[in-house]
Order: sequence, then C-alpha cells, then structure tokens
Amino acid sequence: MNERMKNLLPKDSYVIQMHGTCCEDYVLALTHLYQPLIGLESITLYLTLLNDRNVQKGPTTHHTIMNMTNMDLDQFYQTRLKLEAIGLMKTYVDDGELRSYYYVLNPPFSVTEFFNDSMLSILLEHQVGKTHFERLKQNLLSSQKLPTSNLVEKTKSFNDVFSTIQFESQASNRHSTIDVSPKSLDTEAEKIVDFDWIEQALRRNALHPENILTRENKSFITNLVKIYHVDNLTLEKAMLWSINENQELMHEELHEACKDFYAKHFEIKAPKLVNKLEHTKQVKAKDTQPKSKEDKLIEHFENITHREILEDFSQTGYASENEIKMLTSIMLKHGLSQSVMNVLVHYVMQKSDMKLTKNYVEKIATHWARKNVHNAKQAMALAKAESKLYQTWGTRRAGSRKKEVLPDWFKKEQEKEKNEVEQVGKQVDRDFLKEKEELERALRNV
Repeated sequence: MNERMKNLLPKDSYVIQMHGTCCEDYVLALTHLYQPLIGLESITLYLTLLNDRNVQKGPTTHHTIMNMTNMDLDQFYQTRLKLEAIGLMKTYVDDGELRSYYYVLNPPFSVTEFFNDSMLSILLEHQVGKTHFERLKQNLLSSQKLPTSNLVEKTKSFNDVFSTIQFESQASNRHSTIDVSPKSLDTEAEKIVDFDWIEQALRRNALHPENILTRENKSFITNLVKIYHVDNLTLEKAMLWSINENQELMHEELHEACKDFYAKHFEIKAPKLVNKLEHTKQVKAKDTQPKSKEDKLIEHFENITHREILEDFSQTGYASENEIKMLTSIMLKHGLSQSVMNVLVHYVMQKSDMKLTKNYVEKIATHWARKNVHNAKQAMALAKAESKLYQTWGTRRAGSRKKEVLPDWFKKEQEKEKNEVEQVGKQVDRDFLKEKEELERALRNV
C-alpha cells in the first residue's frame, strides 16, 4: 500500500493507448492461456481498459476505472503490475503539476504465438498440468505515438513482480532474480545469459557457436534460465550435453537438464509463478524482529560468492585465480550450492591458518555431498558437529608416515655387509697392535 500511495492516487489522470492491433483469437488466448497464469482480475482489467479506450474522449481520473471495475486503488495497482509483468501493458508517467499516466496496451499473443513462446508455454504447462496443456494445444491450435516530453517508463519487469521459486526454498540458491520481460529478445538476453562465456566454451569443445547460438535458440535458453534460475556454469555443461552430432541444440534435452537443476537446488515440484510483491511485505514484517548472529551469518553466505570470501580474507583485496578455479571445480564436481561452498571455504580458512589445500577441501566437500547438505544453515550445523573429525583430517603428524617394510633378502645383504665391515675393522686393529709391539721392541734394543 505504501508503494502504491507513493506512485498512484485516485486523482491522477490516465490515458489509454493501444500498441498495434489484436489478433482474431485474442479473447481465446486471454481466457484460456493467459488467465491461468495471471488470474481473472487481470484479464478483466485488461479487457476493460481495451474497450474503455474507445469510450474515453480525453484524460480521466482513476476514480472512473475504480467505479467501473469495482476495485479499490490497491487492487487496481496490484492487478496492473501483473499485466505489465506478463507483457500485456506498459505504463508511462508524466510527473508534471498534475500527474498523468499513459497506459499502453500490448496485443496478446495469438494462440499460435503463445505456444511458440517457450517461456509462456512452459509456465502454462506447469500451471494446468501436462494433460490439459496438450488438450489445449491440440484443440486450439498500426501503433499510436506517445508524447515525447517528460515521459518516464514505469513498467515493472516480469521478475520485479514474479518469481518461479517458492520463497521457503529460495535460501538454497542465490540465483533467484533475473531481470527480463516475457517477450525478451537478444538485447534482454545478454543481460541474463553470458553468451560470450557460452561461445568460448563451445569453441573450446570444437563446436561452431554460429550454428548453435541462433536467435531462436538464444531466446529459448534465456527463457529456461529465467524459469529455472540456472547459473552460467551449469548452463554451459547442460548445453554441451544437449548438442547432437550434427551440432544442433536439442531443446528437449536442455529443458530436462534445467528441470533437474531446479529440482536439486530448489524444489522437486515444477516452478509456478509466485508474487514477489506480496512476499516482500511478509519479509519486511519479519525483518522488524531482531536477527541472531547466526541468522546474519547465514544471510551473508547466501548473498556472496567464494571469490568475495577470498577477497575479504586477502589483505590486498584480490583473490588467487587458481584458488577460485579450484574451488569452482570442486563445487561443480560435488554438486554443492554456492551458499554451501561459501561456508566450506570460510570454515577451512579459519581452521587451517588461512591455507586452502585441495585435498582437505575436497574431502569435506565429498562428506557434505554424501550428507545431502543443500543450504548454508545445514552446512554450518554439520561443520560445528564434525569439527573434531575435520581437524584430524587437516592435521599432519610427523609420526604419521608408514614405516618402510624391507624385504628379507635386503635385510640379509645389509647384515652381511655389516659383518664384513666389522671383520675388516678387527683385522686393522690386530695389524696396528702388531706394528706397535714391534716398534716398542726396537726402541728397547737401541
């Protein structure tokens, strides 16, 4: 409500414009495809605005739309944000002496376009179930200019409003916010996926990026990353696994790999849309309560990388690239989340006098992977419980080396050589005594 009061009041005027024209089956697409994702109120508001632009002869206040839809202003504001996030509407504001809004409606996808959009079709399948989705798929199968002065776009992006992670499981992974609209193209894709990184990885594996990273494939990859929150390292491995012998990206294989990543790091259930704004209110209410030191440390580990931890421990503020690569390799090899790896690095640095030994780190990582440690809280608890065991792993005792076992023949040779040396020594002593006696006799006869 506070956000709405700062951004929208009943006396603020609005003007409705339409960007393009609606396709023939737009109502069918809205009621059967968009509605399961954003709800009845959002579709009602969209259709009302769509038709109100023909009735409206000039700017009017928000009292009009409130009376027409029987919504209070808070309901209107929340519903408008969903329309913006799903790509059906853009909002511009002129903060002059009298604040004016320009609501620009985007035509919904046609049924064909909707099913061809990888992100929206995947979300709809998760929402209504595979059986109903397949039934739907089987059965269904000139713009106005805006004023150029004093306009600031206020449209919320998809990820400002929605997430596909249930927030109770979000703590196990920090890659939970990616800013992209549902109709993302190449420009937006670059903000989410590091395609330069992917291109270099493909070239290292003797693949041709120009054949694989097509515009269509980039859009598909970006939407998968947005839905399943896959990081770049995991995406690289998944893509290499999903390319066939003809150097073609197999969409279904990549989709399955991303689903596996989501199930492992977040939750087994397929991702559905979650309203972030509603969750933010709950979080703010919880934040008013004092946090313990442990809670603050957990929050720190969930919002940092192992590079930043090493930089914090370094007096110069720089981390060794070799150590970063070593830790990243161990993290991927054992399937540890970033927050768990952060706890591991912090623990080893504290307990081993700021030294990072690969064998020691990997031994603990193997143990945590077997224990199915998924988040920072579990990692901290296990590190505390097994601290004595881990310290014995990291302690090198001088007498811990195994005694060398010598064969019997070697022992006999050593004994023989020893006896020969002793015999030679005794003979030398006898010769010396004999010479000494002869010398003494000679002196007496002089």
